[in-house]
Amino acid sequence: MREVKDGLTVRPSAPAGLDFPRSIPLLLKRFKNKVSGVEMTSEVSDAFAKKATIHEVARRAGVSIGTVSLALNGSTRCSPVTARRVREAAEALNYLPNHAARSLRSQSTETIALVIPDIGNPVYVAMARAVQEVVKSRGYHLSLISTDGHVQEEVHALGTLSQRRVDGMILCSLRMTEPLVAALKSAPGPVAVIGALAEVIRTDNVQVNSEYGVALAIDHLVEQRRRRIAFLNGPADTVPATIRGRGYTEALRRHGLDRPRTCHAEYSVAGGHQAAGTLLDEHPDLDALFCANDLMAIGAMKRLRELGRRVPDDVAVVGMDDIPEGLICTPTLSTVSLLATERARIAATMLLDRLTGGSEHDVQSVMVAPTLIVRESSRVAGKRP
Repeated sequence: MREVKDGLTVRPSAPAGLDFPRSIPLLLKRFKNKVSGVEMTSEVSDAFAKKATIHEVARRAGVSIGTVSLALNGSTRCSPVTARRVREAAEALNYLPNHAARSLRSQSTETIALVIPDIGNPVYVAMARAVQEVVKSRGYHLSLISTDGHVQEEVHALGTLSQRRVDGMILCSLRMTEPLVAALKSAPGPVAVIGALAEVIRTDNVQVNSEYGVALAIDHLVEQRRRRIAFLNGPADTVPATIRGRGYTEALRRHGLDRPRTCHAEYSVAGGHQAAGTLLDEHPDLDALFCANDLMAIGAMKRLRELGRRVPDDVAVVGMDDIPEGLICTPTLSTVSLLATERARIAATMLLDRLTGGSEHDVQSVMVAPTLIVRESSRVAGKRP
């Protein structure tokens, strides 16, 4: 409250040692230094109040500014001992590198994007980890974009290249539509595609021969004396479904089994569970089931158990992708490995070589060969009649 004396307004006297209004900032500082009942030391509070600079980190670590930059970017040119000393200094000073400022200077974000259809699919998780290992070793950062399989989201993601939000992009797409093809043809920055690619698109590309992978699975089932082999395929409008469907039909023809039994569903456990029931309703005599991915196969085996069909005695099951869950389901899942991790590493290396000038090729295209992994779900002891 203010007090009036002899026509003058005066302020109440300050506590001993404090002079208003100069004392107010000091009181506020004392108040802010008490967090959750614990009074912070002036050294800690000052560290939070003032942002450390790269010069201070270099001084504390006893190295040059350039060495700090190399250490914090994971460069192999910096020894492990020095890198650890720099990181400890940066942590003690609460130092955060200013990537935005560095990007303006160098015209590089030192970031690449990985665009995937489904962040919940273990295959794409494995790909993301593999890409992260490669980009980190090269001093880059990774931005992950999950599109839920929507082409418009993939086209939008490609637009970030023109906005300089990322330096390059690795794209995995299930549907190679006209808008996406057009966006890829006019992409303003480097792109590497994991998956089948239209011939009109000239960009670095890593594919797997999944048609051959289907043949491996069907050949194995025929060797187990299975003759009524059904195919649980993915959505008909996706590129993988088209290629694997062609492989299935050709494999049946080669073995003289000319009656395809096919059902389409989402690439998920729920999709496999539902579609397996549909296949059995339409083809109750089937004795083998090949699935377009492992998630579908796991869902299909659950449905077979619910219907009283034993796996593999009554119905053998083979999936595709070799996800870790295939090793812990019951029975363990036979599968065709499409080398997801290897494809991701190759794509990341291609892209980074393109960005850093290490690639001498116009366009690179790599095809990897799948492998068959036989486990309990398709292997039966003894001979079938």
